[in-house]
Amino acid sequence: MIQIKLIQRSILIWRSLLQSELLRNTTILISGTVIAQLIPIFLRPFLSRHYTPETFGAFAVYLGLVGILIVLSSFKFEMAIVLPKRDKDAVNILILSLFLNFIFNVFLLIVIMIWKGSILRLINLSIDYSAYLYFVPLGTFLYNAYQSINYWLIRKKSFFAITVNKFTRRGFEGAMQSGFAFSGFSKGLILGDIVGQLSNVIIGLFQGIKCGLAIELISWRKIKYVIIKYSDFPKFNLIPGFMSACSFLLPAIFINKYFSSENAGFFDMSKLLLSIPLALVATSLSNVLLQRISEKYRNFQSIKRELIPILGIVTAIAVVEIVIISLFGVELFKFIFGEKWEFSGKISKILVWSYALNFLLATFSSIFISMNKIRLLSIWQLFYFLSILSLVFFKDYDFSNFIVIYVIIELICSFTASILMLYIVIKYEEKILLMNKIQFSKK
Repeated sequence: MIQIKLIQRSILIWRSLLQSELLRNTTILISGTVIAQLIPIFLRPFLSRHYTPETFGAFAVYLGLVGILIVLSSFKFEMAIVLPKRDKDAVNILILSLFLNFIFNVFLLIVIMIWKGSILRLINLSIDYSAYLYFVPLGTFLYNAYQSINYWLIRKKSFFAITVNKFTRRGFEGAMQSGFAFSGFSKGLILGDIVGQLSNVIIGLFQGIKCGLAIELISWRKIKYVIIKYSDFPKFNLIPGFMSACSFLLPAIFINKYFSSENAGFFDMSKLLLSIPLALVATSLSNVLLQRISEKYRNFQSIKRELIPILGIVTAIAVVEIVIISLFGVELFKFIFGEKWEFSGKISKILVWSYALNFLLATFSSIFISMNKIRLLSIWQLFYFLSILSLVFFKDYDFSNFIVIYVIIELICSFTASILMLYIVIKYEEKILLMNKIQFSKK
């Protein structure tokens, strides 16, 4: 009897999921993201035969620097765009984010112009790739500008527009990188990234205007109001968010500094293949969950029925990835990218464990933001940063052992974050249950 009830309950949950707005939005985002991400994935075997591991290593350093700096450039205010009940408040948060982003990157460019040599020595970047530094402020501005616009589109549930933007960005990026590959131009990877980001911002801005992003909603008084109201984001999430980005992106920079650009290139190629589930599924699910959970949280509604099926799906994907890479990792890299990338396949057998768990974590990471648990997220981000920073104590290890230590640290930190998110959801559901009981007793 109990088993029959469990089966009936499972059927009801899946039926409600299939009919839900969450599934529709997720399907739109994932399908578009898959198409968009297939462009760089399919192009990488071609690009890997025309660009050297050293070039990919330098490009990984550039992406690492941009990925770290975008956390600081608008002081995390862009994350608050989805939260206000009124669009007027959200628009002014968006404008504030863009303004701070611009000022930050102008200052960053000045710093690079003055201390270029010192920065190159600090990150051990070859003088042949010194021009990459000048692209960092532009790449940071463009990426963060679209990130702010993207949050507006999420707020307006314009998930098809987000899908179109992703496809456009990857199309322009791939075309530029491939075109330069034929000429052997070493800066083709970075120029393709810049062109892709620029197209993303331009088209995203038009999409935002279609979704109600209007200049007449902007006011200096309202900007001052949202600065005060949402001050928790820079106060409690700026530095921890910066540390979290460092935690994810510093390993490639450490490898470039303590080992070589070639090893950084091997690591980056492993990261590309292992991050496919993260790029194709986790980001889309996280964006939809951010909007959906924020809405339910504002209306004091339960979220567990939507989270449980998604947890089952992403767990299955993570297990499949671990099995495939563990059994066929080396052969896959040699076949897809060429013989010179065999070493990427070897280290992928170690790295896959951390990337699979990170995939699960990234899918549900929006729980912290949508349920306004910024301080708790900040504490974990501090723990994550300090853990990754401890890699400097293992710089004298050989490269393979360094990778093993890195994976152990990642697994510990991801497991800790998972426990925290589970705690948040359980406490919230208990609160909802208690409120329902009180309302029922009043009737």
